Amino acid sequence: MKPHCRFVFLALLIALTAPALAGAAEESTSADHHGASDQKAAEHNEGHQDKGHSGGHNFSGHWAASLGEAQKLKVDVMHLDLDRELVVLKAQEELVQKEINTLTARDGADAAAINAKIDELMAVKTKIMRARYAHILEMRAILTPAQRVSYDMDVLVRSGAK
Repeated sequence: MKPHCRFVFLALLIALTAPALAGAAEESTSADHHGASDQKAAEHNEGHQDKGHSGGHNFSGHWAASLGEAQKLKVDVMHLDLDRELVVLKAQEELVQKEINTLTARDGADAAAINAKIDELMAVKTKIMRARYAHILEMRAILTPAQRVSYDMDVLVRSGAK
C-alpha cells in the first residue's frame, strides 16, 4: 500500500473508532448528565417526565394524575366540545387543501384563484388555532395553581401542531 493511502486509511479508521471509544469512556465515568452515582441518578431522574418536558425538573407530578373527579368530568366535557369543533374544521382544512392542489395541477392554473383558496385555508387554520388556544385557557381556569405548573410546562414544550 502506498504511504498516502496508508495515511488516509489510518485517519479514516481513527475517525470512525474515536467517537465510539469516547462514548464508552463517558458511560463508565458518568451515570447521568450530572455525573451522579446510579442511586443519585435514579432519584434525580424521578422528576423528569417522559411527556415532552424539555429536560427541566417537574417534582410536583403530572397535572392529569392529580385531577379530582369533578375536574376529570369537566376536562372530558371540554375535550369533547373541542373535538366536535375541530373535527369539522379539520375536514374543511383538508378539503380546501385538496382544492388548492387541484387548482395548482391544472393546465393554465389561475394564480388568483389559488391565492384566494390559500386565504380560505389560512382562515380555517386560524379558527383551529383559536379553538385550541381558547381550550388551553379554559383548561387552565379549572386547574389549581399547583396543577397549572405542570400543565404550563407541557404547553411550553408543545410544537403547536396535532
